Amino acid sequence: MKEDLRRTPWNRLAVRFRVPESTGVYLVGAGPGRLPRDVLLVGSATNLRARLLELFEHDDLSRLSARAVHWVADLSVEQARLAERLFSRRYDPPIRSEARSRYDDILAG
Repeated sequence: MKEDLRRTPWNRLAVRFRVPESTGVYLVGAGPGRLPRDVLLVGSATNLRARLLELFEHDDLSRLSARAVHWVADLSVEQARLAERLFSRRYDPPIRSEARSRYDDILAG
């Protein structure tokens, strides 16, 4: 799934026009480049565009100077949750979108 990450600049206009309204997973990053280096937040949503537009009100993201959002769309709800767990374990972001579950970590391998 690493190859499927799409990158969008972290601003309202880019998110509104480039991110689809489908189920998927997102990573908000602070570093430049094609792949996320410093991941601040990992999450999944049934409507990616709406969720990312809500995140602009998040004070920690603006304080930590978020620069890009990396996302994967057109996943089932189960695939999005599993991808969220895998990306959370891989990047260990400082901001948590929800509490960790031991059961989900077991499913993620």
